[in-house]
Amino acid sequence: MQKIMKEKLQKFNNFCAKIDLKRYREKYSKIKLVELDLPKNIQAIKPIYKYYWEDFNLLNYENFYSLYSKSIAEELEDFRKKTMFSEETFYRGLPARIYRTWASLLTQIQGGYVAGSLYPKIEMSAELDYKGIDMKIFTDLESQEYINIQIKKETMSREVRTPWVGLKNKQQITNIVYEVTYASPLTKTGKECKPYKDWQEKWSNKLQKLENGFIIFLPKMFSLDNIKTP
Repeated sequence: MQKIMKEKLQKFNNFCAKIDLKRYREKYSKIKLVELDLPKNIQAIKPIYKYYWEDFNLLNYENFYSLYSKSIAEELEDFRKKTMFSEETFYRGLPARIYRTWASLLTQIQGGYVAGSLYPKIEMSAELDYKGIDMKIFTDLESQEYINIQIKKETMSREVRTPWVGLKNKQQITNIVYEVTYASPLTKTGKECKPYKDWQEKWSNKLQKLENGFIIFLPKMFSLDNIKTP
């Protein structure tokens, strides 16, 4: 299991490294036309987990969005009419909305492959996601002991904690908080960028920023001493 997950992790990291984040940001960052809550039947969460976790089908965003939107074309059109969006507004705004979900979940799924290379069993699914659980890490198959993980992104520096909170079904969850950086390693003059250096000093053992800007998790982030009960 762990050997297979290590192989998938390497392939997934290579896939993440090839995503043209700069192009997508330029294309979608200013488009926020469809920001209302989407009903579950047209959310992209289930197909994202199906393609990238269950089937390990590493589609680029254009191909994913095409398959997703065609598979629920009638549901999308019904929702558009109910919400009174024009066709131009809705079908220009929806790809931007789904892209943000796609990019966010890819980060979580990459973390799942990292955890899968360390532990005997990992569960990830849309059903868990709806419960606020991004992954279930089984630390021991014989005893079926597991830890529920929720991954949270922060964009401003703050002390990182892993607090336990109660869920409605009385399960516990560990919040894994990580910090992103939008700084480049070097300034335009070729000097070392201090914000990036500071981020590196804080996160270099748990996170890696790929050349395209994609943030991936390193094994230390999911080590037992980082996720166990405080």
